Amino acid sequence: MTALWEAVDQYLADRAPKDWEKAEVRRYRQRIHDILSSEFRLMSFFQSGSFQHGTAVTPYSDVDYMARIHFEDKPNSSNTILDKLRDVLKRELWEANKVFLARPTVTLQFTGFVTNYEITPAYLLHGDSDENRVVLIPASGGEWREAAPQAHNKFVAEMDRKHTGDVREIARLLKAWKYEHAVPISSFYLEMRCAEYGKNNASIWALSALRTIVGSMISTGLAAMNDPTKLVSRITACSGESNRLMAITRLRSLKKHLDAAYEAWLAGESKRWDMNQALRAIWGTGFPYCDPSS
Repeated sequence: MTALWEAVDQYLADRAPKDWEKAEVRRYRQRIHDILSSEFRLMSFFQSGSFQHGTAVTPYSDVDYMARIHFEDKPNSSNTILDKLRDVLKRELWEANKVFLARPTVTLQFTGFVTNYEITPAYLLHGDSDENRVVLIPASGGEWREAAPQAHNKFVAEMDRKHTGDVREIARLLKAWKYEHAVPISSFYLEMRCAEYGKNNASIWALSALRTIVGSMISTGLAAMNDPTKLVSRITACSGESNRLMAITRLRSLKKHLDAAYEAWLAGESKRWDMNQALRAIWGTGFPYCDPSS
């Protein structure tokens, strides 16, 4: 019978971007770049987010790109550039089925395309390399906030190499739970919590690591976390108090099921059914049935 670690691998493999999905992602990149560079003083156009970090969960994860524009062109209100980006892409990108604002991004939908594109405008604040570059991106109410997408990608990659792929594994498991239960919590926050755990621990075993990470998020009330790269201000979990309260409720349920699965795994064959019930309560009926003693 399938062992627990094999079930995790199979579950995540089924939700990893396939080659044809990666080809779709590449399909419109140059087209969008050319449109933006003809309208703005585009300094760089690069992929960020889960597809870049290797933590995408299909079909839920969006394809994230940052369009870094010359700092001298930054408007006072971030709403101004978002409106301009939307209008330009709606006018010029005829292939897109829908172009709309989903602050802080402009979202693109293509007919037959599995994932959405999300384009975030950015302006360089300081830094001269991927390791230390900080940009300003839109925040709520027309404000701006700091981000360091390339440095954060590098941090996640370094922690993942340290643990031979286990950091990305637990990040994808947490994100899959988020999508399965429609939890209003930032995927980036979950990813950075997992990378932070990798930094502070010598080894990672999925169930044990997730119990610790989830327990910590509950005990701190989903408090904003310090940036592990020390480049930007604190990283927030949710966009509002009602979302935070809902996310904490869902986290408590997750912790209960993680504890049940872990205890059943320790008990062995006699608790096989209980373990699988707990695992499927977390990740849905698509999680493979597995044997605690294998």
